Amino acid sequence: MEHPQTRTSTIMEAIRQHIATRALVPGDRLPSIRQLARTMQASPSTIVQAYDRLAAEGVIAPRQGSGFYVTGRALPPLALADATTPAARAIDPFWVSRQSLDSDPTVLKPGCGWLPTEWMPNAALRKAFRAMARRENAILSEYGSTRGAIRLRRFLTAQFAEEGLEISPDQVLLTGSGT
Repeated sequence: MEHPQTRTSTIMEAIRQHIATRALVPGDRLPSIRQLARTMQASPSTIVQAYDRLAAEGVIAPRQGSGFYVTGRALPPLALADATTPAARAIDPFWVSRQSLDSDPTVLKPGCGWLPTEWMPNAALRKAFRAMARRENAILSEYGSTRGAIRLRRFLTAQFAEEGLEISPDQVLLTGSGT
């Protein structure tokens, strides 16, 4: 007689499936207990039990104060022919990217964050790359300031001054480059 699958084993199987299809890879952090409980419509204690069992099996490992991470020890070989579109896309954030990267190049990819090649200013990009290649080595291989490009910070302080904010470039931190 076949026993019905428990909620805990269903969640464990879903996580194993994400690991098997490489939606989760070694080193990836699993969702928080509360987040996965909301997503899977389960109680936090059920998620804790599933995570604890997977950790006991060596599939995932807890990191104190950080969460649970995929170990890679129980990683099965990837069978691309078996990889299917997951039913629960809410837990698989990479589905759209994988579908887009594996699709025919002529297919439009709305929502993916990149434009078709023929829409790109390829001639202008080539010209810019050639100009950059002729610049000093520091432009190509060194990191910039921890606060961001000084010319941009000076430009921003001039804009701030027009708005009545008197600050110096040393007081500006560009978050895309800040450390």
